[in-house]
Amino acid sequence: MNNLQEQLQNIKNQENTYQKQFKTFDEQLAILKQRKLNISNDSFVLSKLQRINYYRLSAYFLPFKQPQNTDKKDDFLDDTSFEDIIQLYYFDSELRKIIFEAIESIEIYFRTQITYSHALRYESFGYLEKENFECSQGFYDKVLSNLKDETKRSEELFIKHFKDTYQTTDLPLWAVVEVVSFGTISKLYSILKTQEQKEVISKLKGINNNVFKNWLHGLSVVRNICAHHSRLWNKTLGVKFEIPRKLDEFKSIKRTSLVDGREIKLNDKIFFVLSIIEFILSSIGEDEIEFKTKIKNLIKKYPKVKLESMGFVENWEENPIWRDDE
Repeated sequence: MNNLQEQLQNIKNQENTYQKQFKTFDEQLAILKQRKLNISNDSFVLSKLQRINYYRLSAYFLPFKQPQNTDKKDDFLDDTSFEDIIQLYYFDSELRKIIFEAIESIEIYFRTQITYSHALRYESFGYLEKENFECSQGFYDKVLSNLKDETKRSEELFIKHFKDTYQTTDLPLWAVVEVVSFGTISKLYSILKTQEQKEVISKLKGINNNVFKNWLHGLSVVRNICAHHSRLWNKTLGVKFEIPRKLDEFKSIKRTSLVDGREIKLNDKIFFVLSIIEFILSSIGEDEIEFKTKIKNLIKKYPKVKLESMGFVENWEENPIWRDDE
């Protein structure tokens, strides 16, 4: 038996310690009642459980649970209703859709700027030459490999047409950027020469290329959260967004805040991301999607949602980014 076979056999021999049994929809309902969740309409709850995976919905139980350091940690807080939970779920769902649409506009804009700036200097295939970038050979090779791999996997008709017409596997940059992931686009921006980076973000006054590199990467992470329908509203994002030093708009957002008795950094919470998105949209002239208005209307629609858990600061609507034009 070779080493690989031994490893596979060891995996098979390992004891699976997961003991929880499958639960029917009726059993899931019974569990919620047992945990003291107020349920006034069994049929309504069952209809939601049949449409929304219990495990997915359980992510929205946490704000309504008893403290984890008590023997009642599995129970819901007094007077918590199923409607409270489902409303939070819908809020998060609508929030993701608004953000996804906004990031799409940002993504398309910067795909265009990166293509234009680079091809203007180095023509359509200049991205195939390492000397046209500022990075190590190793990192360039990884980015180029991503570009080629993602292009090969693309099923876009215009890609097939180009390959069939010109008998080449290498595509011009303007075609490549239309089919690669946002994450790969952020890496491509990160290796552009400094002057090109500055040209790409020329409309973002007060933002330098290092800050924007971080922002672009962070937005790609948030975009993926939205695309996979994951919980977002109170999430600690796992990536800290750089705070521009020269912009007063971000000074009031960068301070720490107490949420549920613990101190958090606001530059890895969703309010900081919302502020970045609105700042970028306004700067590049894409504010016609009315992102700011949509966010404010969403908050009004769901008044019970704890904005503090999202990293919102006091008097946030007075911040220049969020203040309505008179």
